Amino acid sequence: MLFEITNEMEKKIKECDSCKAVDVTGAKFSYIFTPTSLGLVIFVQCDICNRQLNLTEAWD
Repeated sequence: MLFEITNEMEKKIKECDSCKAVDVTGAKFSYIFTPTSLGLVIFVQCDICNRQLNLTEAWD
């Protein structure tokens, strides 16, 4: 199974991002992909402030 972040999703992440990384790697996000029978649920969680961004596309 392939999990990927599209360019549109990446733009939404950058718009939402207001935290500064606190370690030398610059890592601050957890990407959570949950496959379901209806589709793929995608959350991005900031490891600094624990805010979550829902990137799941609308199910038709």
